[in-house]
Amino acid sequence: MIWAKCLTVYAGGRAVVECADFEVKPGELAVFYGPTGGGKSSIVKALAGIYKSDGEYRAERPYFIFQDVDFNLVFAYTDEEVRSVACRQTERLEISKLSMGQRQLLALRLALESGAKSVILDEPLAFLDPGTAIKVASAVKELRDAGISVLVAEHRLEFFLDADRFYLVDRGVQELGFDDLLITASRRGYGPYFTRHWERPFPIPKGRGCEVIIRWMKYPPGSKIALMGPVGSGKTYTLYALAGVVKMEGVRGCRPVGFVPQNPYLYFGDIDLSKAPREVLQWAGLDRSASPLRLSYGEARLLAVLWEVWKRPRLLLIDEPTAGVDRRYAEALGEVIANYGGTVVFATHDPIFAERYAEYKIRIG
Repeated sequence: MIWAKCLTVYAGGRAVVECADFEVKPGELAVFYGPTGGGKSSIVKALAGIYKSDGEYRAERPYFIFQDVDFNLVFAYTDEEVRSVACRQTERLEISKLSMGQRQLLALRLALESGAKSVILDEPLAFLDPGTAIKVASAVKELRDAGISVLVAEHRLEFFLDADRFYLVDRGVQELGFDDLLITASRRGYGPYFTRHWERPFPIPKGRGCEVIIRWMKYPPGSKIALMGPVGSGKTYTLYALAGVVKMEGVRGCRPVGFVPQNPYLYFGDIDLSKAPREVLQWAGLDRSASPLRLSYGEARLLAVLWEVWKRPRLLLIDEPTAGVDRRYAEALGEVIANYGGTVVFATHDPIFAERYAEYKIRIG
């Protein structure tokens, strides 16, 4: 059983979710859906005791799976992980060699074998290709079928259409039927299938691109290129090769190059934003003393991309620009990519985003 009554969650000294009520009964699957920065992950962290909160809540014998699943996996091998929750032998695989999808499936297996009565997941599908996402979503539903209360915060709503409850999280929590959820979210501009033009366009500086070579094919300066393919196929490695960090036959980038990693928090090297361009901070409404770790995943990603664009690299590389963001933020990122004069190469599992913002689509793997 998972429930909360008038739960208020605080992050960075301010309330990010106010007086939220929700419940998930045994054998139910509930989905938290809403805009980037609306408070979904903040509620998960409050339930885990990471963020401060007021009000009442309870998660009976909980097991948490966080957005970065590596936080859940503390041992080097799979059998060590299994023995940490269940006293039995199993296959021994090196976790560092598992794909992101395999790690998610391992975490779900650990949740099931731990004897947990409630499982709470934060964006389990964020970095997965569609095929792997189906497998992980099926594993999540198996937890429900085992009588466990399951709460999932997720942007990729299409994989959980058969959930028992839907909660719209936008600074508060509102339980809605599926149809009402789609209508409300779409009207507000962050629906899963419909987007609205970003209301605050960023003054993108002019840039000059360069020719790049990918798989022995030449692409002209200013090209917008999407790398697509399943998890573990080599999309990120190709970005590293374009950046000159590793060598790969048939791949060549140029200098200067900008890179935004899959985890946007890794982009920021300081605890504050003191080195960020003034124009970027003004647009985002942030102070130089603000901590990037207090931003939502989508806010951090958009800020990192804008910061890198402001440096005017001839080649901009972005790993998974839409992972963990709503369609409104995805559209904002797409507009930055489309309007920047430099060459942009991005790795993505999002076919809609690639179709809309890439001139060239390259299948990897």
